[in-house]
Amino acid sequence: MAIALVIEFTGGTQEQYDKVQDTLGLKGPDTWPRGIILHVAGPTAKGWEVVDVWESRAEWDGFLAERLARATQEAGLPRPDVQEFPVHNIMQRVAERATSKRRAA
Repeated sequence: MAIALVIEFTGGTQEQYDKVQDTLGLKGPDTWPRGIILHVAGPTAKGWEVVDVWESRAEWDGFLAERLARATQEAGLPRPDVQEFPVHNIMQRVAERATSKRRAA
């Protein structure tokens, strides 16, 4: 079952987030971890927030244990507050495709 995670890094910054992305080598879809469906990140009034959708809890747990926990620690991000819920529905519009279609019209 797919899961969604809302991950809040109170006091986190874009620079720290970018460092994690560089450390993990996540440059685009061909470098994404196995099991990730959707990843969104950005600043909030409290710091930095990530919203992920994963194919399963097991794939998230593996990525967290094998790669992500160490990368976030090395970047100096604070321990996050994580909220999880089961995914009932996903509606996704891929911005890159939408942009390409508008240019072609």
